Amino acid sequence: MRPMQTPEAFVVGHSTVSSAGRVARSQAMLKRTFFSLALFLGIVVVLQFVSDQGWTARSILVSLIPGLVIWAAFLVWRLVSLRSARADLARVGSGEAFRIDHAGIHLADSGQVVGWGQISELKAEGSLRGAGPLLVLDHAGGRYQVPLSFLDTLPGTIDSALRAYSGGRRGLNLSNLDSLNAF
Repeated sequence: MRPMQTPEAFVVGHSTVSSAGRVARSQAMLKRTFFSLALFLGIVVVLQFVSDQGWTARSILVSLIPGLVIWAAFLVWRLVSLRSARADLARVGSGEAFRIDHAGIHLADSGQVVGWGQISELKAEGSLRGAGPLLVLDHAGGRYQVPLSFLDTLPGTIDSALRAYSGGRRGLNLSNLDSLNAF
């Protein structure tokens, strides 16, 4: 459930949608990995029966082992991806993440209010891997960061709210997102 917006504040909440989608995609890819094994083994069996060549146990193993090694590597990769996606889903908070108003930014997890004058930098940084880029708030009292994929609001909307409530003094620096590559 999205936190309620008011004219006095812009509320950014947590959302599990992106992380749950990542878990679902990882599970689907894991199923495809097992399907590819079945397809590979089926092709090997068909080739064995169709071929004129006399297949021995050694020749079958020599043809199977490289494919099985590659498949096992993909399986490990898919399992690690699924585990990472599930861990990220478990990390997503609930309810309000932070609130932007004329006084500054109210951090829901700590209850701290960061005034506009205390903020040294607001930016998006990181990579596209895992939970994705982070929203980073550097301020006099420390650093607050949360993955953008954990939020229910798009970065451009957060930037607009920051500019509106700060009177144009602050915005979200999204320039680091311009050069992100998936790998």
